[in-house]
Amino acid sequence: MFFLSVVITLIFVISIGVIASGKKIDEEGYSLAGRRASPFAVSGILLGALVGGASTVGTAEMAYVYGLSAWWFTLGGGIGCLLLALFIAEPLRKSKVTTLAQFLSNHYGLRMSRLAAVGSAIGTLMAVVAQFLASSALLSAIVPLPSWALSLLVAFLILLFIYSGGTKSYSAIGQTKLILLYLTLIACGVVAYGMGHTPWALIRELPRFPYFSLFARGILKESNACLSLIVGTLGTQIYAQAILSASNESTAKRGALLSAILMPPIGLLGIWIGLALRREGVIIEPSQALPYFLYNYFPKVFSGVAWATLFITSLGTAAGLSLGVATTVSYDLFVSFKKITSSRVSLLVNRLSLLAVILIAFIASLKAAGSFILQWSYLSMGLRGAGVFVPLLATVLYGGMSPSMAFASGAVGIGTACLWPLLKLPGEGILMGVFFSALLMLFDILQRGRIKEKASL
Repeated sequence: MFFLSVVITLIFVISIGVIASGKKIDEEGYSLAGRRASPFAVSGILLGALVGGASTVGTAEMAYVYGLSAWWFTLGGGIGCLLLALFIAEPLRKSKVTTLAQFLSNHYGLRMSRLAAVGSAIGTLMAVVAQFLASSALLSAIVPLPSWALSLLVAFLILLFIYSGGTKSYSAIGQTKLILLYLTLIACGVVAYGMGHTPWALIRELPRFPYFSLFARGILKESNACLSLIVGTLGTQIYAQAILSASNESTAKRGALLSAILMPPIGLLGIWIGLALRREGVIIEPSQALPYFLYNYFPKVFSGVAWATLFITSLGTAAGLSLGVATTVSYDLFVSFKKITSSRVSLLVNRLSLLAVILIAFIASLKAAGSFILQWSYLSMGLRGAGVFVPLLATVLYGGMSPSMAFASGAVGIGTACLWPLLKLPGEGILMGVFFSALLMLFDILQRGRIKEKASL
């Protein structure tokens, strides 16, 4: 019954995406859902990309080891969605662009656009690797295949429903899986409560530190995690696509606000499960915390549906992020160099780029087996936004920077974020990258202020 319910659930969710995609898909429909998405569709795209293996399997994994500090992924993502609604949605919509890099290019030139595209592509690719790890962890709990075969199966399924309809099908799948995911995690909470693992019992019996500290791994490390989610949410192509796919500005804002409300509770439910297993005294590989709970404490029919929900969640997030990388590569790198104007050629390049992204992520996931899922996700989000966050905020809040200083600020941000951990310097790379990037912005603002003051004399 377990495997039958798994298959039925997977077929059901993927079929929804195929039906939603329709028969005819042009370039704008493929990438931006025809710019007619509702608030729920916008939220479906946003949370479809944000809420994946890191938010579920990765959060339970981290909570099993560290406790409440595993909340930073979903909490930081919720804060990022709130800032997206309050500050970014309006100017992004008014620009009528297709990608975030194009938005920056309009203000700072092609160099800034390409820097943003490269940073976004590298960081997002790491997030796809994290989803491969989460999906493979789920599969390994029930399928006796070698890791390479499991990853290959994950790659095939990602391509299956992305090629069936692009963002339009992805949004429909995102909404469906979020409903199933919430029901699954709430059911997990009910089961944990019924077993006596109430929040009060957990607080009473487990050590306060590290399990109930938001800074269990250290203030700098956890602050770095939160900042990584915020800058990554504001600086990632797929989240910009969600805003741009909306039917109007108000719809885009409501979709982002809905995402900001819905995301943090998902992390708390995952933490509850990890801590319940810790109190239960179960000794397992941390990555197996959530799959173990579902398989051992649920009736087999329901555990199959729940397992399939988590799997399609990880799979769907990988698909959305892969689509974002492909769109960035095709529009902001390949097309900008080749000056292609044909929409059919652009769509073909986009789909071939997607195939390349999945192949690279598949190979990288084989090398990364055994590492913490959330660590990859934090690094990914930080790298995506480190080179974009400060110039983007400068554009929205201060009308922009000088093009040369914006490029320098972005290059310093992403360069520091990449080199800091490689050089094993004290502190956290994303924090330092954003800090140095912000210093250049502040210098530029002060310098331009002085020039204006002299001109007025």
